[in-house]
Amino acid sequence: MDSSNMNADVSLPVLRNKNYKRRWTVLWIVQLLIIAHVVFWALSKKYGWFGGATLTPIEPSEGMELVKNGVINAGAIFFILALISTLIFGRWFCGWGCHVVLLQDGCYWLLRKIGIRPKPFRSRLLMWFPFALGVYMFIWPLFYRIAVAPFVQPELQWPGVTTHLTTTEFWNTFPPAHIAIPFLFICGFLTVYVLGAKGFCSYGCPYGGFFKPLDKASPMRIRVNDNCGQCGKCTAACTSNVRVHEEVNIHKMVIDSGCMKIMDCVDACPNEALSVGFGETALGKEDTKQKQDLTINEEIVFATLFVIAFLGYRGLYASTPMLMAVGMALVTMWFLVKTWALMKDENVNVHKTQLKFHGSMKKQGFLFLVLSLVVGLFFLQSVAVTAFHSLGDKSLNNGDAQSAIKFYTLSGPIGDGGVGLLSNPNVDTTLAKLHEQENDFAESERLLWRAAEQVGRDERVYMLIGQTKQMTGSRMNVDAFYTDNLLENPEWALVWEDYVAWLKRQQLFDASIAASEHAIAYHPENPRLILQYGLLMIEFGNPNSAVEIFTHMTEAMPSDPSSWMLLSKAHTIAGNEDAAKEAFERGSSLQNRN
Repeated sequence: MDSSNMNADVSLPVLRNKNYKRRWTVLWIVQLLIIAHVVFWALSKKYGWFGGATLTPIEPSEGMELVKNGVINAGAIFFILALISTLIFGRWFCGWGCHVVLLQDGCYWLLRKIGIRPKPFRSRLLMWFPFALGVYMFIWPLFYRIAVAPFVQPELQWPGVTTHLTTTEFWNTFPPAHIAIPFLFICGFLTVYVLGAKGFCSYGCPYGGFFKPLDKASPMRIRVNDNCGQCGKCTAACTSNVRVHEEVNIHKMVIDSGCMKIMDCVDACPNEALSVGFGETALGKEDTKQKQDLTINEEIVFATLFVIAFLGYRGLYASTPMLMAVGMALVTMWFLVKTWALMKDENVNVHKTQLKFHGSMKKQGFLFLVLSLVVGLFFLQSVAVTAFHSLGDKSLNNGDAQSAIKFYTLSGPIGDGGVGLLSNPNVDTTLAKLHEQENDFAESERLLWRAAEQVGRDERVYMLIGQTKQMTGSRMNVDAFYTDNLLENPEWALVWEDYVAWLKRQQLFDASIAASEHAIAYHPENPRLILQYGLLMIEFGNPNSAVEIFTHMTEAMPSDPSSWMLLSKAHTIAGNEDAAKEAFERGSSLQNRN
């Protein structure tokens, strides 16, 4: 055989086959559909199509609303269908429909283009983390309601099952660009670089944690016939880190639940020995033994550090979503593993870069240690920030305001005497209320404005700023704050409510009624604003208007005794004694019944 032909026969272009292009086409079509969904929502919101609504996000994480609050949305339906189809066809969705897999495959392709071929990281313990995360997200909330809440939170009642298939606030559950871009970089390039082609799928994806066990029971698998020559090209073509040639040799099919039915191995086989077909499942078959990168004792240590890192990063500065925290923890763990290797091994490399050779540290090794030190310090700092935040929450729940202030301050930025790099707007708003209780209104307002700088024009934050200004500002300044902000954001119902109440306390009754009318003009269905306006009408306005308001309220809530009592009071002020008596008796009857 000609040597040049032999080299061509085993070269890595087997990775670029006809199925590769077909799958990428399907994945890009999925991305275009996602973009079309977003565009349709934006246009419907702008032009009022379908009332400005669109289908709720078709995202598996949305299924958490079903187990938490009994809400069936598009994401829950999609995830249930994906689970059922996995039970039938195996783990196909990850390879053919997941945008994160497209991201990882794209990053893997780019890394290979520049001469880097990421090596898969293999760990026995970390393989269980996606399943544990999936249980926490989708099973624990239901288990808590059924088995735990009756003893520790008996007031928590099951709300019943409802449907929520459309939304006018499509983007509310998605992170902003300054979070989304680092997420894509971390869970794309970095996890692929340090853990291999499907690193995040293997150790970070909670949905994959459910797909893997279901795949075991699926009758559709990669199967082999007698043409197999054990050349290994199938394994070379697989980007899911499956030892295909070993599995088909032992089991006559692929049983590894990491197989995403991408079928690159089928196309790469020169003997047409592989195919996808229905038949025997993988239940009861033992996975092929693979060489692990760490001893079991090392895995216990580094898996523990990974969990600590995940808990430290999750929700850090109110900016790190859960899956991004997983990616950050995986990268941190890899740096710790490599640092440990540099300490104990004679030879250490990262891909093609030699860090240590025959016990001698290379210049690249020292540079890696410096980078690893930075990562390690960030890890320790993040854990400290999260720990102080948790201690602040605990102190607050125990009623110890002084300890809560101390711990919350320690979790804040270094400039405030804390250990963090940034401030947390949630901590700032809580800390502001604590300082307000201590009559330190200046500090309270400073913290609230800092929170506003981070979260933008948030209704709740501006409501709290207004409440603080009421304690310290002049009447003119407070009024200017409310009028200026409500002119720009008339949809802020909470701020309207505070403004009306403040005007009433200032005994500016006409202004209070006028502001209440403006609020209801923007929020004609808001029950709190309607109640506030009705009470103003009883005390300072037209009692007949109050009668009309509370009559509508009793019609909407005929079983609510407070509505009937308010209607009775309105009739009394209006001089309608018989109607007042009738309403009072109705309200009293409902109170006694309850």
